[in-house]
Amino acid sequence: MAIASVWRGAWIRSRVFSSAPPRAAAAGDVDGGGGLLQPTYCESSTSASGTTTTVTKSSDSAEDRPRAFNSSMVLPTAPVVEENVEELDVGKVIEEGWVRKLEHLKGLVMEFRDGNNLGALEKWLSELDVGWVLHESKIDESAGSIRIWQQFHFFAESWILALQDINESISRCFDVWCSQDRDEGTSKKPLASEFALLVEATMLKMLPFVDAIIAAAARTSDRPEAAAAAEKLQVLIDVSDALSMASEQILSSLFSSSPCVQSTGGTMRENVSTELAKLDEAMWNTMVDMMTGTAAWTAEDNGHPCGSSDIHKVTRSIISYTKVLWANYWSLDRILDDAYLRGEFKHDNESVSHLTNLIMEMVHSTEDKLASKSKSWFADQSLRFLFLINNSYFMLRLVDFPMPVLTRRIDDYINGYLLVSWEPVMKCLCDPATPCCFTRHLPMTEFQSKFHKTYAAQKLWKVPDPAMRKMLRKAIVEKVIPVSTQFLEDSSISTPGVTPKKLEEMLGELFEG
Repeated sequence: MAIASVWRGAWIRSRVFSSAPPRAAAAGDVDGGGGLLQPTYCESSTSASGTTTTVTKSSDSAEDRPRAFNSSMVLPTAPVVEENVEELDVGKVIEEGWVRKLEHLKGLVMEFRDGNNLGALEKWLSELDVGWVLHESKIDESAGSIRIWQQFHFFAESWILALQDINESISRCFDVWCSQDRDEGTSKKPLASEFALLVEATMLKMLPFVDAIIAAAARTSDRPEAAAAAEKLQVLIDVSDALSMASEQILSSLFSSSPCVQSTGGTMRENVSTELAKLDEAMWNTMVDMMTGTAAWTAEDNGHPCGSSDIHKVTRSIISYTKVLWANYWSLDRILDDAYLRGEFKHDNESVSHLTNLIMEMVHSTEDKLASKSKSWFADQSLRFLFLINNSYFMLRLVDFPMPVLTRRIDDYINGYLLVSWEPVMKCLCDPATPCCFTRHLPMTEFQSKFHKTYAAQKLWKVPDPAMRKMLRKAIVEKVIPVSTQFLEDSSISTPGVTPKKLEEMLGELFEG
């Protein structure tokens, strides 16, 4: 399989930022305007006199804006054939296209070798539609939070697409180059080592954008939501993965081809390692922000919506974050392992991995805080227990591994709900000392009155998960129906106001929201 195919298969993955449209500025945001904002970037250029100029540009400038992936710039277009399409050797046409591209590239390599370094780079990258990477870019420090957030996404996505184009062109052209060397000998000019110098210069021009991405990520720290932290972490992971895979493929294919080529790859290898280390640090800092910010976000919450047992926004945010952690298990567990060795991350549960331990701590901490805060949020204890059941079960269902402590707490919450909600309803039938039980009909009348009152209050309470909704209904039925049926039999009441079957049907309508 060609190296370019391996790269494409590895790189095309789900990215948090790739499916989201640009965000509109909220009313009162520091950027103002309320409309869709285009990211900006600063372009630095150095004149012949040595003066450095920084110009702020909007990304909607057609001249310098990083463009979306353009497949026609990577793969040659096959000629149109009106008839006998089945006889066309598509592979041969594509290979011939890459041969033509390689011959053109060899001319640029010779131009680069002869001293026109920047000119050769500009021609090659402009033909790939990624010439903008030659302009050093920095975030606009004066921008507001939303605009900086957009710049962060803009830099990262544009850079990854450009790296994909460059890597594929390098890999395919070098495959053809090596094939020609095998067929025609190694005396053809220019040398592979000279091509390697052009590649190294290109990659060194790409790396400053990593610093710009990291700087933009650092400036988004004033966005405390866990969902925003998860999104930022995923973007940094995507950039790190793209750089790691592309550099590994380029280094393994190009700089390992011969001893003379190997000697030219040292600077690139060293600089790539430095940028990957910076990305690791940025990812660790994002995880630290997430861990230390959970308590603050919960404490700053202004209260839960009155009368709602639905999933809290903090719960949803934490789960969004843990999904990103779990989806990138090996990369992040390695970063946590390094932090553990530095003494910056404590890990008390030696039976699980660093990342699993972190997720468990995050979930347990969130559940503890919601349990504590809910005491002031809910006057109705039945509704409070239902809220805790919903949120705890939501986390347990989505963490993708067993959490016995959380499972036990959910069982406790269910028992607590039954105790405060349905135990008073059953008390009349179970306690013969209750004053209302002087005749055989009075307890049943009192029971049905309390049943209808509780049912009416809770019918529209919400349990969003179907499995938990079914579980709760079953628990209520098992508590209520056998006792009421037994009371009817013991009291020889043949015509109750509402039969046990009807009561069970009514309980089956609870918690639809």
